[in-house]
Amino acid sequence: MIIDANVHITAHGGWFNTPHDASLTRLRACIEEAGIDAAIAVPLPGTIGNSEQQQLISGEKRIIHACTFNPAAHSTVEEAVRAYQLEFGDGHKRFVKFHNRFGKYHPNDERFFAVMKANDQLEVPMVVGVCGLIHDRHTAEAVDPTTYFFNLAQSLTRTTLLIMHGGGTRILQMAEFCRDLHHVYFDLSMTLSKYKQTSVAGDIRWLCHHYDRRMIWASDFPEVSIRQALIDFDEVVGPIAQEKRDNILGGNIVKLLDIALS
Repeated sequence: MIIDANVHITAHGGWFNTPHDASLTRLRACIEEAGIDAAIAVPLPGTIGNSEQQQLISGEKRIIHACTFNPAAHSTVEEAVRAYQLEFGDGHKRFVKFHNRFGKYHPNDERFFAVMKANDQLEVPMVVGVCGLIHDRHTAEAVDPTTYFFNLAQSLTRTTLLIMHGGGTRILQMAEFCRDLHHVYFDLSMTLSKYKQTSVAGDIRWLCHHYDRRMIWASDFPEVSIRQALIDFDEVVGPIAQEKRDNILGGNIVKLLDIALS
Protein backbone atom coordinates (compact mmCIF):
# COMPACT_ATOMS: atom_id res chain seq x y z
CA MET A 1 0.00 0.00 0.00
CA ILE A 2 1.35 3.41 -1.02
CA ILE A 3 -0.03 6.54 0.67
CA ASP A 4 1.02 10.11 0.10
CA ALA A 5 0.97 11.43 3.68
CA ASN A 6 0.95 15.18 2.92
CA VAL A 7 -1.02 16.82 0.13
CA HIS A 8 -2.89 20.14 0.08
CA ILE A 9 -5.99 21.27 -1.78
CA THR A 10 -8.11 24.40 -1.95
CA ALA A 11 -11.74 24.85 -2.91
CA HIS A 12 -10.87 27.25 -5.75
CA GLY A 13 -7.70 25.43 -6.88
CA GLY A 14 -5.42 28.42 -6.35
CA TRP A 15 -2.21 28.09 -4.39
CA PHE A 16 -1.05 31.44 -3.02
CA ASN A 17 0.58 33.55 -5.75
CA THR A 18 1.85 30.59 -7.76
CA PRO A 19 0.73 28.74 -10.90
CA HIS A 20 0.32 25.48 -8.94
CA ASP A 21 -3.07 23.81 -9.36
CA ALA A 22 -4.31 22.75 -5.91
CA SER A 23 -7.74 21.63 -7.10
CA LEU A 24 -9.44 18.42 -6.09
CA THR A 25 -9.67 17.51 -9.78
CA ARG A 26 -5.92 17.68 -10.23
CA LEU A 27 -5.28 15.77 -7.01
CA ARG A 28 -7.54 12.96 -8.23
CA ALA A 29 -5.64 12.87 -11.52
CA CYS A 30 -2.25 12.86 -9.78
CA ILE A 31 -3.27 9.98 -7.50
CA GLU A 32 -4.32 8.02 -10.58
CA GLU A 33 -1.20 8.93 -12.55
CA ALA A 34 1.12 7.89 -9.71
CA GLY A 35 -0.77 4.66 -9.07
CA ILE A 36 -0.90 5.14 -5.32
CA ASP A 37 -3.64 3.87 -3.02
CA ALA A 38 -4.51 7.11 -1.21
CA ALA A 39 -3.42 10.58 -0.19
CA ILE A 40 -3.90 12.45 3.07
CA ALA A 41 -5.22 15.97 2.54
CA VAL A 42 -3.77 18.30 5.16
CA PRO A 43 -5.32 21.78 5.39
CA LEU A 44 -3.14 24.75 6.24
CA PRO A 45 -4.11 28.04 7.90
CA GLY A 46 -5.22 30.49 5.24
CA THR A 47 -5.83 27.85 2.55
CA ILE A 48 -8.89 25.84 3.57
CA GLY A 49 -10.69 25.12 6.84
CA ASN A 50 -11.24 21.71 8.40
CA SER A 51 -14.99 21.53 7.79
CA GLU A 52 -14.65 23.05 4.31
CA GLN A 53 -12.11 20.43 3.28
CA GLN A 54 -14.10 17.61 4.83
CA GLN A 55 -17.13 18.65 2.83
CA LEU A 56 -15.08 19.07 -0.36
CA ILE A 57 -13.68 15.53 -0.25
CA SER A 58 -16.81 13.85 1.05
CA GLY A 59 -17.25 10.61 -0.85
CA GLU A 60 -13.63 10.50 -2.05
CA LYS A 61 -12.47 6.97 -1.27
CA ARG A 62 -8.78 7.64 -1.97
CA ILE A 63 -8.43 10.97 -0.18
CA ILE A 64 -8.19 10.94 3.62
CA HIS A 65 -9.17 13.99 5.63
CA ALA A 66 -6.69 15.44 8.14
CA CYS A 67 -7.05 18.63 10.18
CA THR A 68 -5.22 21.78 11.14
CA PHE A 69 -5.37 23.99 14.20
CA ASN A 70 -4.09 27.53 14.68
CA PRO A 71 -3.57 28.45 18.35
CA ALA A 72 -3.00 32.07 17.32
CA ALA A 73 -6.63 32.32 16.18
CA HIS A 74 -7.47 32.57 19.90
CA SER A 75 -6.68 35.51 22.15
CA THR A 76 -5.67 33.59 25.26
CA VAL A 77 -4.18 30.27 26.29
CA GLU A 78 -7.45 29.26 27.89
CA GLU A 79 -9.46 30.00 24.75
CA ALA A 80 -7.05 28.06 22.55
CA VAL A 81 -7.15 25.03 24.85
CA ARG A 82 -10.96 25.05 25.07
CA ALA A 83 -11.30 25.31 21.30
CA TYR A 84 -8.85 22.46 20.77
CA GLN A 85 -10.57 20.20 23.28
CA LEU A 86 -13.95 20.95 21.74
CA GLU A 87 -12.80 20.10 18.22
CA PHE A 88 -10.58 17.09 18.92
CA GLY A 89 -11.70 15.68 22.26
CA ASP A 90 -14.20 13.17 20.88
CA GLY A 91 -11.52 10.78 19.65
CA HIS A 92 -13.00 10.55 16.15
CA LYS A 93 -10.20 12.42 14.38
CA ARG A 94 -6.63 11.17 14.11
CA PHE A 95 -4.19 13.71 12.62
CA VAL A 96 -3.75 17.46 13.09
CA LYS A 97 -1.03 19.71 11.71
CA PHE A 98 0.36 22.91 13.23
CA HIS A 99 2.04 25.49 11.02
CA ASN A 100 3.44 28.47 12.91
CA ARG A 101 4.53 30.42 9.82
CA PHE A 102 1.11 30.27 8.15
CA GLY A 103 -0.61 30.68 11.51
CA LYS A 104 1.55 33.74 12.20
CA TYR A 105 2.78 32.78 15.66
CA HIS A 106 6.25 32.29 17.10
CA PRO A 107 7.39 28.68 17.61
CA ASN A 108 7.55 29.37 21.36
CA ASP A 109 4.04 30.83 21.58
CA GLU A 110 2.55 29.78 24.92
CA ARG A 111 -0.78 29.00 23.26
CA PHE A 112 0.90 26.36 21.11
CA PHE A 113 2.59 24.66 24.06
CA ALA A 114 -0.65 24.74 26.07
CA VAL A 115 -2.50 23.02 23.24
CA MET A 116 0.26 20.40 23.00
CA LYS A 117 -0.22 19.69 26.70
CA ALA A 118 -3.98 19.52 26.21
CA ASN A 119 -3.55 17.03 23.38
CA ASP A 120 -1.37 14.86 25.58
CA GLN A 121 -4.22 14.74 28.11
CA LEU A 122 -6.99 13.78 25.67
CA GLU A 123 -8.48 10.33 26.14
CA VAL A 124 -7.34 9.60 22.58
CA PRO A 125 -4.50 12.01 21.71
CA MET A 126 -4.28 13.23 18.15
CA VAL A 127 -1.22 12.36 16.09
CA VAL A 128 0.40 15.78 15.77
CA GLY A 129 2.32 17.08 12.79
CA VAL A 130 4.39 20.24 13.26
CA CYS A 131 5.97 22.04 10.32
CA GLY A 132 9.71 21.56 10.64
CA LEU A 133 10.46 24.82 8.82
CA ILE A 134 9.79 27.20 11.68
CA HIS A 135 11.45 30.41 10.44
CA ASP A 136 10.58 33.02 7.83
CA ARG A 137 11.16 36.74 7.36
CA HIS A 138 8.52 37.50 10.00
CA THR A 139 10.20 35.44 12.75
CA ALA A 140 11.24 37.93 15.42
CA GLU A 141 13.76 35.67 17.13
CA ALA A 142 15.25 32.46 15.78
CA VAL A 143 15.37 29.19 17.71
CA ASP A 144 17.57 26.17 17.08
CA PRO A 145 15.31 23.64 15.30
CA THR A 146 17.00 20.49 16.56
CA THR A 147 16.88 21.59 20.19
CA TYR A 148 13.35 22.90 19.73
CA PHE A 149 11.93 19.63 18.42
CA PHE A 150 13.86 17.50 20.88
CA ASN A 151 12.49 19.54 23.79
CA LEU A 152 8.98 19.48 22.31
CA ALA A 153 9.12 15.71 21.93
CA GLN A 154 10.42 15.30 25.48
CA SER A 155 7.44 17.26 26.78
CA LEU A 156 5.01 14.77 25.21
CA THR A 157 4.22 11.57 27.07
CA ARG A 158 1.29 10.17 25.04
CA THR A 159 1.41 12.10 21.76
CA THR A 160 2.99 10.86 18.54
CA LEU A 161 4.90 13.71 16.87
CA LEU A 162 5.49 13.93 13.13
CA ILE A 163 8.12 16.51 12.16
CA MET A 164 6.88 17.73 8.79
CA HIS A 165 9.44 18.05 5.99
CA GLY A 166 11.82 16.32 8.42
CA GLY A 167 13.05 19.72 9.54
CA GLY A 168 14.36 20.48 6.05
CA THR A 169 18.14 20.41 5.70
CA ARG A 170 18.44 19.50 9.40
CA ILE A 171 16.76 16.12 8.93
CA LEU A 172 19.77 13.98 9.88
CA GLN A 173 20.49 16.06 12.97
CA MET A 174 16.81 15.89 13.94
CA ALA A 175 16.80 12.12 13.66
CA GLU A 176 20.03 11.79 15.63
CA PHE A 177 18.72 14.02 18.42
CA CYS A 178 15.46 12.06 18.57
CA ARG A 179 16.86 8.57 17.93
CA ASP A 180 15.71 7.27 21.33
CA LEU A 181 12.36 9.07 21.22
CA HIS A 182 10.35 6.44 19.40
CA HIS A 183 7.18 8.53 19.31
CA VAL A 184 8.89 10.92 16.84
CA TYR A 185 8.55 10.38 13.08
CA PHE A 186 9.89 12.29 10.07
CA ASP A 187 7.91 13.36 7.02
CA LEU A 188 9.96 13.48 3.81
CA SER A 189 7.67 15.77 1.82
CA MET A 190 9.28 18.67 -0.05
CA THR A 191 12.74 18.05 1.45
CA LEU A 192 13.25 14.80 -0.49
CA SER A 193 12.49 16.45 -3.84
CA LYS A 194 13.87 19.94 -3.27
CA TYR A 195 17.29 18.80 -2.07
CA LYS A 196 17.75 15.67 -4.18
CA GLN A 197 20.83 17.16 -5.87
CA THR A 198 22.52 18.14 -2.58
CA SER A 199 24.25 16.37 0.30
CA VAL A 200 20.87 16.23 2.06
CA ALA A 201 19.94 13.42 -0.33
CA GLY A 202 22.71 11.32 1.18
CA ASP A 203 21.32 11.98 4.66
CA ILE A 204 17.84 10.93 3.56
CA ARG A 205 19.17 7.81 1.88
CA TRP A 206 20.99 6.77 5.06
CA LEU A 207 17.94 7.45 7.21
CA CYS A 208 15.65 5.43 4.97
CA HIS A 209 18.02 2.47 5.13
CA HIS A 210 18.54 2.68 8.90
CA TYR A 211 15.47 4.47 10.34
CA ASP A 212 12.83 3.07 7.98
CA ARG A 213 10.25 2.62 10.74
CA ARG A 214 10.39 6.34 11.52
CA MET A 215 10.33 7.77 7.96
CA ILE A 216 7.13 8.70 6.13
CA TRP A 217 7.01 9.47 2.41
CA ALA A 218 4.87 12.30 1.03
CA SER A 219 4.91 14.73 -1.86
CA ASP A 220 3.73 18.14 -0.58
CA PHE A 221 1.35 18.37 -3.56
CA PRO A 222 0.60 20.74 -5.31
CA GLU A 223 4.18 22.03 -5.12
CA VAL A 224 5.55 18.59 -6.06
CA SER A 225 3.59 16.12 -8.15
CA ILE A 226 2.92 12.77 -6.54
CA ARG A 227 4.48 10.82 -9.40
CA GLN A 228 7.61 12.98 -9.27
CA ALA A 229 7.88 12.50 -5.50
CA LEU A 230 7.82 8.72 -6.05
CA ILE A 231 10.51 8.98 -8.70
CA ASP A 232 12.58 11.17 -6.42
CA PHE A 233 12.24 8.62 -3.60
CA ASP A 234 13.57 5.79 -5.75
CA GLU A 235 16.39 7.91 -7.16
CA VAL A 236 17.50 9.24 -3.78
CA VAL A 237 17.09 6.08 -1.70
CA GLY A 238 18.26 3.57 -4.32
CA PRO A 239 17.95 -0.19 -3.82
CA ILE A 240 16.33 -0.92 -0.48
CA ALA A 241 14.76 -3.98 1.17
CA GLN A 242 11.10 -4.33 0.21
CA GLU A 243 9.99 -4.33 3.83
CA LYS A 244 11.71 -0.99 4.46
CA ARG A 245 10.29 0.50 1.26
CA ASP A 246 6.81 -0.62 2.26
CA ASN A 247 7.22 0.93 5.72
CA ILE A 248 8.22 4.33 4.35
CA LEU A 249 5.77 4.49 1.45
CA GLY A 250 2.70 3.70 3.50
CA GLY A 251 3.08 1.12 6.23
CA ASN A 252 4.20 3.56 8.91
CA ILE A 253 1.42 6.10 8.36
CA VAL A 254 -1.20 3.33 8.12
CA LYS A 255 -0.20 2.13 11.58
CA LEU A 256 0.00 5.62 13.08
CA LEU A 257 -3.42 6.71 11.86
CA ASP A 258 -5.08 3.28 11.87
CA ILE A 259 -6.03 3.70 8.23
CA ALA A 260 -8.32 1.11 6.67
CA LEU A 261 -8.88 1.28 2.93
CA SER A 262 -11.49 -0.87 1.20
